Amino acid sequence: MRYSLPRFLCLFVSVLFFTGVFAQRKITPVDNDPNKPQQPTLHYYDKHGNPLEEPVLFMAELDTVKSVRPKPIYPLLYSASVGFNFFDGIMALLGQSHSSYDVSASLSLHNWFEPTVELGIGFADNHPENGNFRYKGKPSFYGKIGMNYNFMYKSNPDYQVFLGIRFGYTSYTYDITDITINSGYWDQSNHFSITGQRASAFYGQALAGLRVKIWKWFSLGWSLRYGFKMKQTYASNSNPWFIPGYGTGALNATFSLFCTIPIHTKKQNEVIETIGTGEPHISGGIPEP
Repeated sequence: MRYSLPRFLCLFVSVLFFTGVFAQRKITPVDNDPNKPQQPTLHYYDKHGNPLEEPVLFMAELDTVKSVRPKPIYPLLYSASVGFNFFDGIMALLGQSHSSYDVSASLSLHNWFEPTVELGIGFADNHPENGNFRYKGKPSFYGKIGMNYNFMYKSNPDYQVFLGIRFGYTSYTYDITDITINSGYWDQSNHFSITGQRASAFYGQALAGLRVKIWKWFSLGWSLRYGFKMKQTYASNSNPWFIPGYGTGALNATFSLFCTIPIHTKKQNEVIETIGTGEPHISGGIPEP
């Protein structure tokens, strides 16, 4: 009985040792091979959480948790557009006494950025009912250059919501005629005119607008513009009332008809769509072997 306890301890230690050895031999190594091809996953729900009629195999996980990086999905040179702004023509029918008409040419880059050039002509003929003068701005040319930023660059290119900037320049002439100055003291009226006045203006416009397709290659676009004068020169004895392409005040608008010509021959239904991380992914299931 003296050696029963030591024998029990030896037996207990031996059992623990062999148990640990066999346990280590049964451990399955984890496969961490980064070069292993991605296996398709069977999905029962679409990316909106709606159940599918039949399970579909996809090579990519429909993961919407990861952040989406801003990345274009349309080709670099996607389309070109020409437009005609006739907003002031409508306003002239309502009694507006000045007009600016212009044509524009733009190039769509990735359906995202749109550099734009606008060339036009502006004139004015204003004789206020209670005024003592007549302002007549002779037809003068103006030009603008700028860019639009399309917020819907990953959506259907037939529709745009954008912000933009324009920088314009014009050199123009105007006359101020039928100026009447009444003298109550002498009970007389003086009439004279200031003609051949020359001026120039360099200005900018910040704008917001949208464009929608109406038929085939044709679309309509609206924009609201806020102008700011950057540099202006004019004669010392008069102040111009109207600036071609700018208007008579800071707030202005355009309403244009556009014709868009596609440059890239790829059909819209062949454009890849972004799923999950925003990386290119060809839509459709993978057939089972």
